[in-house]
Amino acid sequence: MNRGFLYGDGFFETIRVIDGQIPLVLFHIDRIEDALEIYDMTAQFEITSEFIKGMVHESQQNGILRINFFRDGGGKYLGESDLVAFNHTFNEYNEPFFLPISLDLEADLTKAPKSIGTWAMYSEPKPNVSWMTVKSLSSMYYVLAAKQKMKLGTDYLFIQNDKKEICEELVSNLLLQIGDEIIIPARSSGGIIGSTLRYLLATYGFQLTERIVTLEDIENANSVYCCKGSTGVTRIK
Repeated sequence: MNRGFLYGDGFFETIRVIDGQIPLVLFHIDRIEDALEIYDMTAQFEITSEFIKGMVHESQQNGILRINFFRDGGGKYLGESDLVAFNHTFNEYNEPFFLPISLDLEADLTKAPKSIGTWAMYSEPKPNVSWMTVKSLSSMYYVLAAKQKMKLGTDYLFIQNDKKEICEELVSNLLLQIGDEIIIPARSSGGIIGSTLRYLLATYGFQLTERIVTLEDIENANSVYCCKGSTGVTRIK
């Protein structure tokens, strides 16, 4: 058994494949490199588009590639090595995928698929620590949040830190529109910095306002969008 299984000593990346292509591959690479630095791991191989695409068989045209990265070797809590090892899986997945691509983000957001639903706030604040800004193999916080979401019977569950700053939805980043302002929660609030969020920041950074988001903002928003690597951007309010 590897250290990822034994101690949660690692992270994972889930990557959408559409018609054999990986639209957000460069942003996944960016997050993998961030995670390696945060987890103090060293890769003896280069993380490239070819590295990722090489894990997808030509018959696997539509689905989600999951790569688990973990500290190699033995040890207890303290590992014997900082070198990284990995394994991967692929599952078929055919849900719609949408990314804004025009110069006008506000106009493109009107084209986003809609999945309007109920929402609630998770009762346990998320620790605002760097290792929880990537997808840790130690995911118990989100496991328990998902159980509460099921008990509440709600469609979406918002996550906040101990200052009551909303940082994300259970499985996605958030984008809000209030009037003419398009807002993302401040990255300093502790949310996972996802591949779709990275794409939006790189493509539309000058059209986005990054600031602290509260429950009042969610309630006052004209629209709220979930942003995640598997489906892109979806309107939920």
